Amino acid sequence: MTNRPELNTEGNYVAGLAAVALFVVLGAVFIGVSFPTPTGFGEGAAITKSLGAAMFDIAPGAIMGDGETAVPAEGFLVAFILIGVVLDAALDGAVMLAKREDAGENVGPDIDDAADEATVAADGGEAVETGGDDA
Repeated sequence: MTNRPELNTEGNYVAGLAAVALFVVLGAVFIGVSFPTPTGFGEGAAITKSLGAAMFDIAPGAIMGDGETAVPAEGFLVAFILIGVVLDAALDGAVMLAKREDAGENVGPDIDDAADEATVAADGGEAVETGGDDA
């Protein structure tokens, strides 16, 4: 015999009503908003050159060719890229430390079913005997 799930109708409906009220308010805000017409970049805008000038702190006008106009860029572009590189290096280091290997095999717990003692790899991959009747 199989039991079918039943709808729990006991309790209060405050959370459901709050969710519906929030949906109505956000719906009204999104429907009533007006966005400006997108303008895009002007004719002859050198986007890549402008980003390069921002990265190396060069005046954009110094590297623009004839008919090219600079696109304004933020001064913190290099800091943003450096933070990204440092976070990427930290992630790579964490993965490398997590996948530590000793003699071609992953280091991990080695449990022997034949004995009561378990050999655990710890502290740089060196085997440490644990368990026993030393009490």
